[in-house]
Amino acid sequence: MFKPLPNRMDMEFEGGLNEATTPHAGVSVLIDVARRSGVIATAGRCLPGKRSPKGLSQEQFVEAFVTLIALGGDCIDDFDRLRSDQGLTALLGYQMPAPSTARQWLDQFHDEKLLEDRPEQGSFIPPESAGLAGLRAVVQHSVRTYVAAVQPGPEVTLDVDAHLVASSKRSALPTYEGFRGYQPLLVAWAEAGLVLADEFRDGNVPASTNIRALVDQACASLPARADGEPWRVSVRSDSAAYEQDTLDHWHERGWRFAVSADLSPQLRRAIVALSFDAWQPWATEAKGVVREWAEVAYVPSRRQEQRAVQPYRYLAIRVRTPQGVLFGDGSTVKHFAVVTNDWTTAGQALLQWQRGKAGTIEHVHRVLKDELAAGVYPSDKFGANAAWLRLQVLTHNLLELLKATALAPQERHARPKRLRFAIFTQFGRVVHHAHQRFLRLVTRVLEAVLRPGLRRLHACAWAAP
Repeated sequence: MFKPLPNRMDMEFEGGLNEATTPHAGVSVLIDVARRSGVIATAGRCLPGKRSPKGLSQEQFVEAFVTLIALGGDCIDDFDRLRSDQGLTALLGYQMPAPSTARQWLDQFHDEKLLEDRPEQGSFIPPESAGLAGLRAVVQHSVRTYVAAVQPGPEVTLDVDAHLVASSKRSALPTYEGFRGYQPLLVAWAEAGLVLADEFRDGNVPASTNIRALVDQACASLPARADGEPWRVSVRSDSAAYEQDTLDHWHERGWRFAVSADLSPQLRRAIVALSFDAWQPWATEAKGVVREWAEVAYVPSRRQEQRAVQPYRYLAIRVRTPQGVLFGDGSTVKHFAVVTNDWTTAGQALLQWQRGKAGTIEHVHRVLKDELAAGVYPSDKFGANAAWLRLQVLTHNLLELLKATALAPQERHARPKRLRFAIFTQFGRVVHHAHQRFLRLVTRVLEAVLRPGLRRLHACAWAAP
């Protein structure tokens, strides 16, 4: 026999409970890393003060942009969608900025006076505004806190490369590919996956321009090691860095380098003149294409050549097709060359190491452009676009810091789209009750991601402000 239901609810009722739901609850672990590491607080110290105390602070603006980019937003208008997410507002402690407000904040990084020296023709790299310099300090703190928390080994391989971004903006200039756009230059730390330096550029600026200064800036962003030992620095680059002054500068600093060399007529003749026995087998690639390498006795003239100075080492690469097969340009053989100051590493191993930059800096380009938001620039103003690029770099570095400190080892090489799928896109409720705030998640996510991540973060040592 069924028991009759009571004619009233046998409990007392109280107010004071508020809930807000968000599909992005998993991003809380990234926000925690950004705040706990001091990266967000650095924005408040290093960015120029706001004219008005109203609205969001500098820290909140930077954090809002990082959150937008990490969650997959690729334009400023995407703030509208996150702005309506009440759960995310409760999670952050403030509402996301309106797109118009975010644009105004981004425009503050532009200083028209710094463009007054732009020539009528030719390329030009303007000085950075005070805001961009402050944002660079925030990125540099992300590097310092990574070193403090992760304590990486002493090897630092600096990979330097530029990438092209097509744009229909009126301010975009023609690139060497013929289309209009921009050509930013980046320096990445291969072992850590971090971007140490970035420079936004017009599309007509050659990649070789200012490359030495940017690599120096990247190295200067590395903090002193806790054990007092120096960093062991190496540089890899394509032919953009093939300039005698640049190579000499890196050599004088005690850095190992391997750079693709331009095939001058003299170098080409030296390679073609190599005997058959000089070529060493390297690999047989798709469709029977054979790759070989050889040492080349080639010494270009150096401005201050001294007998006691050891010349640089040249390695040649020959790629040839099977008999009867032609490359697209009608040839059967192609030659390339690499110059280095490393005389101890075996030739093939050195070439493979130099070729490895394709898996680091080019991977960073792909992530920034295709999985973050560096593939589309939001403004006609140079400084605003430079800030947009730097915010992509900051987000990238924070994601690397997140993977290295808070997430499980199997996520160490996860790309942003994987992090969105597996970590960030999780439904959660932000609950306020009795002057306390709770984030309620699916138990599986809580036990597999958040709690282990927070335990790992508690054990980290972070860089001082």
